[in-house]
Amino acid sequence: MIHDKIQLAIKELRKFEEELKSVKKDIREEEKIEDEQYVELKKSLKELKAQVKDFEEQQLGELRKTEFYGKLRELQLKTSEDMALAKEKIFVLLDQLPLKAFEMDLKDENTFAKVQALPEMRIFLNGKEIKKAA
Repeated sequence: MIHDKIQLAIKELRKFEEELKSVKKDIREEEKIEDEQYVELKKSLKELKAQVKDFEEQQLGELRKTEFYGKLRELQLKTSEDMALAKEKIFVLLDQLPLKAFEMDLKDENTFAKVQALPEMRIFLNGKEIKKAA
């Protein structure tokens, strides 16, 4: 008895799914813009985007050749590595504490930070989670 009702409900659901699919297809067809001016504008936009991309690539290519940019990229990489090491150090130190939540406030010359640690080894600095390096 209940199985028959379930089958009927599923058939009804599938019928509605097919109907919805058909209606969505009809809507897409109706929304399709085939105006010649629109087609030309889309084509122009595509060409303009390609020109912008080529220009950006050319400018970046020239920038990458400069010594200053190279030093900035190296500094970015070194700083990212230093941050990863600092985060790892924090997690190593936290491993030494008993598993219980705690909060502390840090004051620096120009900054203030609120640190929260949760028992499942999740750390938050000013509400933003610090993720453990992979």
